[in-house]
Amino acid sequence: MSQEAKETSEIVMAIFANGRGFGLAIMKDALTVVNAYNVTIRQYPISNKHVLKRIKEKVSYYLPSVIVLEEPKGYGSRKSKRVQDLIKNIANFSKSKDLAVHQYSRNDIRFVFSAFNAHSKFEIATVISENIPKLKEKLPEKRKSHKAESYAISIFDAVSLAITHYYQS
Repeated sequence: MSQEAKETSEIVMAIFANGRGFGLAIMKDALTVVNAYNVTIRQYPISNKHVLKRIKEKVSYYLPSVIVLEEPKGYGSRKSKRVQDLIKNIANFSKSKDLAVHQYSRNDIRFVFSAFNAHSKFEIATVISENIPKLKEKLPEKRKSHKAESYAISIFDAVSLAITHYYQS
């Protein structure tokens, strides 16, 4: 890839913060995933300082032009106070690095994916895996009501944030 092509392509980094760490998606457009994975903080208790340090490493590695986050107080969000503070810290850090920051609520994500008749997290993840073959193997099985949510679902939460960004902008 030429240097000129690198400068014109916009890299979007979607970060889905959760209680265990964060899901990360690096995307070039709505259907092109460069990389998507979970980052789990193994140090207990989890502190925002450690999570923010890992996010700073990822930002310096991928050099995105846009950071996409969940709106922690938006309709449909059930984030803890610690995770709400983390999201605010990520947004402040990103703005200090002159990166564009966009935030979307769970309701915004559901609105975008309602066009695909997907409303639950699993339905949204299924639509994503059907349209982005690279993520098909990462799709967890449907959660039973008595089981905890799979760690892998935060990958799809991050990708859904990025796709919402592409469709809303």
